[in-house]
Amino acid sequence: MAWVSGGIKEVTMNFNFYIQTSNPYILSQTNANDNKLSEAIESVFPMDTEELILFWNHVGIPLSYKYDVSYMIDDILIILQHIQVQKSGELLVHWLPDTFRADWKLEWNGETLFIYANWESLKGDLQKVLVNSKKVEISKKDFVSEWKMLLKILISALNKNGYDRLIKKQYNMLVKSFNDIEWYGILYRNGRCSR
Repeated sequence: MAWVSGGIKEVTMNFNFYIQTSNPYILSQTNANDNKLSEAIESVFPMDTEELILFWNHVGIPLSYKYDVSYMIDDILIILQHIQVQKSGELLVHWLPDTFRADWKLEWNGETLFIYANWESLKGDLQKVLVNSKKVEISKKDFVSEWKMLLKILISALNKNGYDRLIKKQYNMLVKSFNDIEWYGILYRNGRCSR
């Protein structure tokens, strides 16, 4: 509830889908053989560090930076591009990490996005908790903004290790995706804009 002149007004915030990026440790190492964004991300994060938590209808799903995020990054960038460029559309994504094995069908028209999930295998057997939680509705802007802090962390980690030069084209694509998102997600917004 929020206080407004003349009484109390109900203020609702969408907590059906949001991302907590945490504070993962970034290694100081570069693998000269890495030629893909996914390989570079896997190289710069250790196995044992804080995880990203993706909240779906109030259930927190942990994702490893080293393995889950690295496997997912190409699909994340494709999703963001499609949603930002197309006024309406539909996209089917098959998330492939063993600890985040799920299929998402994204549908959007105007400013509203619907995500329909089929949960198969999640860390901690969370698919059992989410068996009856297969749909999320969120505004396109809110959904896109939730990924901004993650992209910032990835850019920083890759830059620290020289991947801004080693895989320049893919790194620049990541930076462009970051710059195309106006606001940070709900946990990181705090009245500040990225620009």
